[in-house]
Amino acid sequence: MVAPSKFAHVVYNTHRYQEMIEWYGAVFEARIQHGDDRLTFMTYDDEHHRFAFLNLGPMPEQPPTPKMGKGPGVNHVAYTWRDLGEFVQLYKRLKACGVLPVRPIRHGLTLSMYYADPDGNLMEFQIDVLEPEAANAFMAGPAFEANPVGELFDPEELLRRYESNASLDEVVFRSDQTPVPLAR
Repeated sequence: MVAPSKFAHVVYNTHRYQEMIEWYGAVFEARIQHGDDRLTFMTYDDEHHRFAFLNLGPMPEQPPTPKMGKGPGVNHVAYTWRDLGEFVQLYKRLKACGVLPVRPIRHGLTLSMYYADPDGNLMEFQIDVLEPEAANAFMAGPAFEANPVGELFDPEELLRRYESNASLDEVVFRSDQTPVPLAR
């Protein structure tokens, strides 16, 4: 099988149509390529669209419970930033918009912050903290076998240490992991 050459887009059906468009616009700094009362296409780069939203109309009497990664369907969609500097700037920008991570986790191979959109769909924003070969070895090792999810971390502590040029090892790497040099 030949692997895809790139991620194309994701489409969300929603009763929170305008909220979703505003959230994705703010969080991804995405712009509307086409939008009407039923369907909106947005992008954050040179691709024609990365997101589409289908308006399901008014919220039903029994509103759906936000997923927050639980129940059937997609658990999350993940995006990778280039380095820790971009990751910290992303956190600061979203925090200034009132958007906070619902689950910050150091997985061992990535440092990740999960954000919930208005419908409760999770977006994982991450940086790789290991080179691909080391990440594969970590996933095949005993620490990952014992804990394949990872450990929570405090994004505010990451921000404080990053901005003061303090050691980041205790925030970025798991307690069962040997730290490796990480580009700022």
